[in-house]
Amino acid sequence: MTTDEDTAAGLIAWLNSLDVAGDVQTISDLNDGDVIWKVLQRIDALSFPGRLPEEANTDQWIPRWNNLKHINDALTMFLAEDCGQRLPLSSGAPDLKAIAQHASLHDTVALLKLVVVAAINCNDRIEYLTQMQDLNATTQEVLMRTAQEASELEPDDASERPAYEEPPPSSSPPPKTPPSRNGRVHSDFEAEERLGRVLADNQRIAHEKRDVEKQLDEAYARYERLQESLDKTQDELKESNDRLSAVLAGKAEGTNRDARNETVIAQLESRVSSADAEIEELRKSNELLKIRVEKTQKLQDDYDEIKIERDQLARKANAADKYKQKLEASHDLERENQNLRQRVTELQSQVRDSDSSTMAKSDLRRENEELQKLLSMIEQDYNETSDMKKRLEFDYQTLEARYQDRGEDLRKHQQTIEDLQSRLQNGDEEGQMPIASDTAKALEDDAASEEAEDTPPPSEKADDFAESEARLTAALVNGESERTDDGITEDELRAIMSAMRAQHQAGTASEKEKAQKKLIIALEKGRSKNNELKDHIKKQAELIQQLQAHAPPTAEKEAERPPTPPPKDIEPEVRAPSPTESEAEHDLDAAKKVIVNLRRELDLMTSAWYEQNRRIASSGMVTLRNRASPEPRSFLGRQRKMVDAVALGGMAR
Repeated sequence: MTTDEDTAAGLIAWLNSLDVAGDVQTISDLNDGDVIWKVLQRIDALSFPGRLPEEANTDQWIPRWNNLKHINDALTMFLAEDCGQRLPLSSGAPDLKAIAQHASLHDTVALLKLVVVAAINCNDRIEYLTQMQDLNATTQEVLMRTAQEASELEPDDASERPAYEEPPPSSSPPPKTPPSRNGRVHSDFEAEERLGRVLADNQRIAHEKRDVEKQLDEAYARYERLQESLDKTQDELKESNDRLSAVLAGKAEGTNRDARNETVIAQLESRVSSADAEIEELRKSNELLKIRVEKTQKLQDDYDEIKIERDQLARKANAADKYKQKLEASHDLERENQNLRQRVTELQSQVRDSDSSTMAKSDLRRENEELQKLLSMIEQDYNETSDMKKRLEFDYQTLEARYQDRGEDLRKHQQTIEDLQSRLQNGDEEGQMPIASDTAKALEDDAASEEAEDTPPPSEKADDFAESEARLTAALVNGESERTDDGITEDELRAIMSAMRAQHQAGTASEKEKAQKKLIIALEKGRSKNNELKDHIKKQAELIQQLQAHAPPTAEKEAERPPTPPPKDIEPEVRAPSPTESEAEHDLDAAKKVIVNLRRELDLMTSAWYEQNRRIASSGMVTLRNRASPEPRSFLGRQRKMVDAVALGGMAR
């Protein structure tokens, strides 16, 4: 009886003969499973794909143990499904933990035996069996005992099982009862028992088939050798016949060769007869092998049918398991659906709450936008007011500069006009026309009385505007102030600027409108009074022309006439002697120029004033147009728009 050391040495020698890795010296070189896995991949790469789960050549025994478990699981599945080998072997199942920790000799040998069984039952078993025959006798003996141990496992198991006995036929048919679960289990056991017997027969026939195939291969080799010898003998026989025909034709070398040829022919005939006998034996053995192969094929077909039935039963069992799993999954889905319905109800309530909050938020956002628009309009009004103030200040500075530049000219022309008035009064026989100062005073008193009637109840802004209007009216009708070449006095400029400031400082639109109306009335009054002054000056100019026309005939009378005393209201310092004819013409031309300049200045001031009023009104209309906004949605926005419409309507009225 061999020991485990001898068995391990033979198995290691077989592993080294496969040349899949480095030479294995001891059993400890196999405890990581790397060499064994490479051998299994060479046996069947499809059944043992990939790499080991853990890294080999490590000092820890747990990774080695995981690799060995992976190898054992894959090898057991391969032997059970692809090779039909029953496990474990008679030597027992290997202890993988002992192999990983201590490199156990007995357990390593048991694992290597499973590898040998896989090699002699795989698809390329002929190649491995041929390689085994080239090994030494000790190694072949170890491999043969391993193969016998695997092949003897099935018959022993079959002999231990009781034979299946068919039940005796009964005269009465069995009662028709519904098949119970025990009956189905019994039928499954019977199918498994039949499958076991067929597997045992298949294993035995497989061994016989391998033996017959080996004998067939030997017979084929022997047939080839005999065929070669037959061909050689036929060639020699052909050569001998040629020689014999040559001898019969008289071309032989001598009679001594005839006897030798006959001897050779006799030998060849004997060899041919022996070859024919061997060929006949080979034919018989070939027929026998064909009969055995047919029997084996029949058993293989039975085995395939049983395997198909087993697969069908397995599929049915799997289908039942799947149906059971689907039923459980449907129950789980029902519970999940119930939970989801509750969750959907909660989400709907949350969505309703979020919608209400969103609507409230949108309302607040719209109100915020309206407030922002209102703020922007207020800022725009403020900016426009600031711009208007700056423009008015700039106009005021310009007018003030013009006033300062033309001050001297105004005083000179005013003096000239007073001299002309005094001369005209001296030359006027009636002497009933009031002077400009008396007319200005009367007009000023009328304007003051009218202004007092039109003045609203006293307030700070109304008083300022009334005062500025009074100053403007007095400046327009007063003839005592000094004038420039264009006819604008300092009092007029100051009155106009004060009236514009008062109009700009008016608080509301109604106050601005009233201030504009009052300013326009004041300008109209001043214009009418200026027209009266123009008419008066015109009449005086015509009188001067008449006097000039009648001057030659009456020169002597005037020379004899004593000089007319000057009026009482003219100051002594402004009285001048009566001018000569050339001086009078010169003064008349100067008066005409003054009248033309006054008309031009009046037209310019009127157009500038109306242009300023038009700009103010247009800027106000632009502001109102910019304030137009789309129809508000909220109640507060609609109320605000209604109030704005009422306010704008009041301004328009």
